[in-house]
Amino acid sequence: MIDLHCHILYDTDDGPKTIEESVSIIQEAVNAGFTKICITPHYIKPQYVKTKKQNIEKLNNIKKIIKEKNINVELFLGNEIYITENVDELVVEEEVSTLAETKFILIEFPMCFGLIMQENEIDKLISKGYNIILAHPERYVYVQKNISYLDKYIEKGVYLQGNYESLLGKYGNTAKKTLIKLIKDKKIDLLATDTHRQNSTYFKMDKILKKLKKYAKDEYYYEITEKKQENILNFN
Repeated sequence: MIDLHCHILYDTDDGPKTIEESVSIIQEAVNAGFTKICITPHYIKPQYVKTKKQNIEKLNNIKKIIKEKNINVELFLGNEIYITENVDELVVEEEVSTLAETKFILIEFPMCFGLIMQENEIDKLISKGYNIILAHPERYVYVQKNISYLDKYIEKGVYLQGNYESLLGKYGNTAKKTLIKLIKDKKIDLLATDTHRQNSTYFKMDKILKKLKKYAKDEYYYEITEKKQENILNFN
């Protein structure tokens, strides 16, 4: 499997504080069957504003330890970027990272209410040749109330990324029902862990995947757990 959304870069956001914790979580991911991970620290002004350069340095430190410990996993860098005005400038100026140096960008919307400028900022990114992945739409209150809110973004080619643990009710029953509905309608493009700490999502993958198979059948199951992620990583 491939994980394209997680917060396991130490001392960067609300994830682990030490490099040892980061390595421990990565080992958990490998034990759960993940072979490639794109680490996506938050970029939210003013709380989390570590630059691409700073994040690369920390990722390289992790890679050294991973190699020493013979942990067999490929690591990449990205960001989960909170939507803001002129977000395209952050990308162009390399203040933030696309996913694994591709043209894909992971974007987070506000949880409780949509902003007027959201659609315009997405349009600007698309016009500059970027592909957008919308993080965990099932968690947004306005999507839960009106799932058709997502249709205009789907029509623009925006990918929808659901969180694995939403299927277990981690973010509430409404988020769970919303994700199941999106999966049944085959509107979810890929799933990711959104892991922030040790002894979390990676430990629950067997239970999660068993539940997922009830709603995502055959080729679609493979597509949202691995195929779409592989295509994204290989996108030029």
